[in-house]
Amino acid sequence: MSQRVAFLCEDPGIPPDGSKGASVHFRSLARAFASIGVPLDVFMARKGDVHAYEPHRVQVIPTPRRSKLTGEVSQIAHSMQMGQAMAELGPHAAVYERLSLFGLAGLMHARELDVPMLVEVNAPLWREAAMFRSLELQRTAKGVCLDVCAGAHRVLPVSSALADELVACGIDRHRIEVVGNGTDLAAFQNAKPARRPARFIGRPTLMFVGSLKPWHGIGFLLDAFKQLRQKRDCALWIIGDGPERDLVTAAQREMREDLAHTPVVAHEDVPAMLQAADIVVAPYTSAAPTYFSPLKVVEVLAAGRPLLASRTPCVLGTLAGHRPPGLFEPDDVADFVASAERLLDAGDGAATEGIDAGLVAKLDWRHKARDLAALMGVSTGTTAMPEADCGGARG
Repeated sequence: MSQRVAFLCEDPGIPPDGSKGASVHFRSLARAFASIGVPLDVFMARKGDVHAYEPHRVQVIPTPRRSKLTGEVSQIAHSMQMGQAMAELGPHAAVYERLSLFGLAGLMHARELDVPMLVEVNAPLWREAAMFRSLELQRTAKGVCLDVCAGAHRVLPVSSALADELVACGIDRHRIEVVGNGTDLAAFQNAKPARRPARFIGRPTLMFVGSLKPWHGIGFLLDAFKQLRQKRDCALWIIGDGPERDLVTAAQREMREDLAHTPVVAHEDVPAMLQAADIVVAPYTSAAPTYFSPLKVVEVLAAGRPLLASRTPCVLGTLAGHRPPGLFEPDDVADFVASAERLLDAGDGAATEGIDAGLVAKLDWRHKARDLAALMGVSTGTTAMPEADCGGARG
């Protein structure tokens, strides 16, 4: 019997070569499966460069780009095309799907083959879309998502808070297993530090890496850093782009010698960036969603850099009971400054204080991939897969 797994993302907003967390997550897990010898047939709904998924086979079946109600109905119809593509490349021993609005192909394929299906849930998508974008078919979207979860062999939310929400929606807790974000440990641990801006060389440097969203705490970080720099000679390096870029630009004019901004970098460059920092900040505000798994915190732990982070549910959930010395109360400038000074005084030793090596080891995508393979009942090899042809786009 085939040991290939259908690895599916029907979300038209997630490109195969994207630099944001969703694309990185899906791509990194595929690489981890390759490294442990589990062959995938990858199916995606957004065009982009698929070569990073080699040696797996890849099919891109683009969702028609339409807006509002027409676009939502098109996504439902698109599941039939996706299901046909899966059937043509099958059979498969299991299905692994990243939950998406209106995505039914994975459930249909698993039922037709009578094989296990795992569904990864990264957010309450029906609620997010209604709050932050537009969603005409709200009840339909929620119903489809919950039907997919109810029909799956295992449901894999990325946080305990999200697991609780799924249970409240009627999903059997016994079929839920929390699987948070992961990373390639070796890439982060072995990276050589990137070169700092010239004016930062020899100075303690704080770093933020990520999208500049309001609840990521950019405004708070800039205000808090102003207070910190009155007490310590230090610098702040912000790496990323997003809605609050104007705040960063204005702060640069005010703190020209102490603040640098680098726009979005390729994800493969992030390990070197983190290794160049004395402290990495994750200043989530109290308004941050409780249900997500913060990639930036996972990657700081992997890089072994001191973490300066707010005590928000998403951070505490990722730390799983561990309490490093750089935690501060969200939205509290004085506590931020005190925690930053504590880390600056401790130096590199603060990176491992309060963090057990076992927690870091479990963050590796290969560790997670082995557990997922066991849940799907597929065997793992002892070596990486041989190269295979990427099928490219259809339609």
